[in-house]
Amino acid sequence: MSQTSIIVDFKEAHNKKWENIFAAIEHTKNIRGKIIESLELYRPLTTSDIDMVVFGSIARNECTSKSDVDWTLLIDGQAGPHYRVADTIKTALTVAKLEEPGTSGMFGNITFSHELVHYIGGQDDTNHNISRRVLLLLEAEKMLINDEEDDTGTAFERVVRQIIEEYVSHDSSLVCNIDKTSTVPRFLLNDIIRFWRTICVDFAYKQKGQPEGKWGLRNIKLRLSRKLIYVKGLLMCFSCYLNDKQGKDPVRDHLLEVIRLSPLEILIKVMSNRDVDELLLQIIDRYDAFLGIINDDNKREHLASLTTNTAYDDVEFLAARKIANEFQEAMNNLFEDDKELKAFTQKYVLF
Repeated sequence: MSQTSIIVDFKEAHNKKWENIFAAIEHTKNIRGKIIESLELYRPLTTSDIDMVVFGSIARNECTSKSDVDWTLLIDGQAGPHYRVADTIKTALTVAKLEEPGTSGMFGNITFSHELVHYIGGQDDTNHNISRRVLLLLEAEKMLINDEEDDTGTAFERVVRQIIEEYVSHDSSLVCNIDKTSTVPRFLLNDIIRFWRTICVDFAYKQKGQPEGKWGLRNIKLRLSRKLIYVKGLLMCFSCYLNDKQGKDPVRDHLLEVIRLSPLEILIKVMSNRDVDELLLQIIDRYDAFLGIINDDNKREHLASLTTNTAYDDVEFLAARKIANEFQEAMNNLFEDDKELKAFTQKYVLF
């Protein structure tokens, strides 16, 4: 996800600065460089059946001073000796003093493609599994250049293709083509919605189980960066809705293109020049302000120290909350004022 020219062009067209967004882009380049440098001594690490994949702020080009390195070793094949590779990555990143992933077990380990591709729905589709799968489409990037690659692509590329293929091949509206105007990948859309609701429920669960655990920071991130990830998923499917090419093959090919864009990039690409640019500017202005807060070590640590009992009397939290409220209001207006987006949301997202 590195097509930042989309953001640059939109910024220049509207005479904006967005200093925090572009500072984060530059900081992300530095973090990527540190990751590659830390692993250089251990090459070759990746092969045609394994890839190191990064998620989160690194994949979105939004790294700030305290961003975690959320990664997984994605395996498209048998386990073999790959556990040793994962241990090597952990050690190298620790030595380089890069921020480690959280303690939930979601990142910093091995992920097998079989579960991601074949456990969509059902009892085996755990919270971690759905999260890793959907995040592969919404905010993930291959970190290292593969030392081996065949004509089917890298492990990351193959797994993403396989996941998209599962969604479109088992979507009756696309496969049967009964509705001649249907271009919406409903199976995928429903899983993206399920993923967002899972995040929200998990937030409440952590609030109950870890009442002192960085509540203020997690609240603001949920309302801004996490929400924008969800919006990317909705707009991916909305862009299919706008596309007049029907059937599973055109929809699959279109999705494989748009998933390469970051959340901010797809917001601009899909929604600009639709008479809602002013709302886009409001959304991105607020997001830029949010990144400024997250990149301020003192403010970030202060937000992380707040609980539900202390946050709503805190000046810093209330300032961040105001940004989140304004972001939400502009996003609400975007989904209301664009007639096609409103119709799509009412028909496919709400019901």
